[in-house]
Amino acid sequence: MDHQQPSRIIVTSRASWADATDRGLRRKIQSGELSRLRRGVMHPSLAPLKSLPWEKRPEEARQRYLDRVIAVGETRRRDVVFSHMSALAILGLPVLELWPTTVDILEPPGSARRTKRGVIVHRAEFDAADIIEWEGFYVTNVARTIADLARAGDVMSTVVALDHALGPRATPEQSVTKDAVRAVIDAQGPWGQKRAMALVEFADPRAGSPGESGSRVRFAELGYEAPELQVRHPLPGGGYYETDFKWRKSRRGNPLIGEFDGVGKYLKEEYAGRLPPGEVVVKEKRREDVLRALDGSDFMRWGMPEVLTPMRLKRLADQHGVPRAPRRRK
Repeated sequence: MDHQQPSRIIVTSRASWADATDRGLRRKIQSGELSRLRRGVMHPSLAPLKSLPWEKRPEEARQRYLDRVIAVGETRRRDVVFSHMSALAILGLPVLELWPTTVDILEPPGSARRTKRGVIVHRAEFDAADIIEWEGFYVTNVARTIADLARAGDVMSTVVALDHALGPRATPEQSVTKDAVRAVIDAQGPWGQKRAMALVEFADPRAGSPGESGSRVRFAELGYEAPELQVRHPLPGGGYYETDFKWRKSRRGNPLIGEFDGVGKYLKEEYAGRLPPGEVVVKEKRREDVLRALDGSDFMRWGMPEVLTPMRLKRLADQHGVPRAPRRRK
């Protein structure tokens, strides 16, 4: 199959670099202008992700991981089926944490392929309906991809991807229903089934971003009560304000509003429009004052650093009195 390659991928040969004859390419590698992804596959040497503006890092990180996926496809003697995290990247579904350094492929139980050289081989039964062709790749479809991640116990990746695929931000090709994912899980047998079904139940299309999905996961993991999502607050003069999260009663006794990404979210173009940053911040402060006055709500704001460092989120949640979830009886 001919993959639609990003222009920065350079396939030199399927032989080792020592056998390559292109002296020009060899000089570029020796000078550091090119770096090798896999044997016979090069790309331009890239700047560290941390050196890029933060808003460009997620897509660039995904593209760098896709480079690895393409490199694996180019160095295989026959077409492969990409699955798990590699399928998420190809399908364009979001992740919250770092992309892995390994590539996932799906093989039938009797396959002789082995996990090695940065490629993880997952052996499992699958139907032809589980596989689609997407932009030149064979890849597990959305339902199968999420089911595989859920059965493997990858909580964060499952919830972030499924929240997106269930909600209005998904493209028609990315959309899926809970019933479709459940059907795949049910057909796969008992291993990991209970855990996977629980993750499907936990998913919620109202989460407004990967960061909000990740926040939901962290609050659950840390033992806090699940917040209400995308809550509308009617205004006395008509209309409403909408907030990311709300707990009806914090441990302080007041309602508690939670906003992921704080004021930073409102500096983005889709929220701010042409307003200068200072005016956006003032506008958001007025919005917060109105919401506080409506019912005495407190405010808690956090961002990606807190979601990626659970103890930081826990300290913040305890400071603001986020209610604890009832303990389950054994």
